Amino acid sequence: MNRQITKLILLGSMLLLIIPSAVLILGWKWQPTDHPLGGISTLWIANSAAKPWGVVTLIVLLVLFFMVLKLKRNHFIQLAVIIIATLSIGQLIKVAVKNTVKEPRPYVVWVSENLHISSEAFYQVSRPEREQLLQNGLANSPVIPEWQLKHWKAETGYAFPSGHSLFSATLALFVFVLFMLRRHYFLASLGLLWGIDVTVGRIVLGMHWASDVIVGILISTVLVWCAFKVIEHRLLLKS
Repeated sequence: MNRQITKLILLGSMLLLIIPSAVLILGWKWQPTDHPLGGISTLWIANSAAKPWGVVTLIVLLVLFFMVLKLKRNHFIQLAVIIIATLSIGQLIKVAVKNTVKEPRPYVVWVSENLHISSEAFYQVSRPEREQLLQNGLANSPVIPEWQLKHWKAETGYAFPSGHSLFSATLALFVFVLFMLRRHYFLASLGLLWGIDVTVGRIVLGMHWASDVIVGILISTVLVWCAFKVIEHRLLLKS
C-alpha cells in the first residue's frame, strides 16, 4: 500500500488513542457526578455515532466526500460501498465480541454496588427489567441527571468493545485520510476531533472503560487499512 496512506492511518489512530490510553495508564476510574464533563452536549455528540443519528452522520459525510473529493461518479459509488461495508463489518465484530466477553459497563458496576445487586444478576434479567432496576434505583438520584439515566436505560448491554468508538473512529479515519490526501487539512482535523469527542464521551458518560474504547479504535484501524487496500487496488482515488 501507498506509504503515505499507511502513515496517515497510523497518525490518525495514534491521535484517537491519546486520551483513552492516558486514562488507562493513569488508572482513572469513572465515578458519577451531577455535572459530567460537557454535560448533555457530550451525549449529543455520542449519539451522532449511534442509531438513528449515525445514519445521518454517514449521509452527511458521504455528501461531503462527493462534493470535495470530486471523484468520478462510479468511483464515488464504489468508495461509498466500501465505507458502508467497513462500518457494517465493524459492527458485526462488535456484536460477536460483546456477546462473548460479556464485560459489564462502568455505570453497571457502580449501580450494582449502590443498589446491592451483582453485575451478574443485573445482566441475567431481561433488558426491560434492567431498565426498571435503573429507574427504581436512580429516579431521584442527586448525582445522576435525568438525561443520563434515560441514556443508561437505553443502553443496558455489555461494554467490550465500544461500538460507538468503533463506528466513529472508522469514519474519522476515512475523513482524516481522504481529506489529508486532498490537502483539505481543516476538514481532516474536524473529522478527527469529532472522533475524539465521541470516544472520550463514552468514557465520561460511564458507558465504557478506557480499554473498550482503545480496542474499538484498534479494530477500526485494521478495518480502515484493509479498506484502503481495496480502494487503492481499484484505483478509486485516481480520478
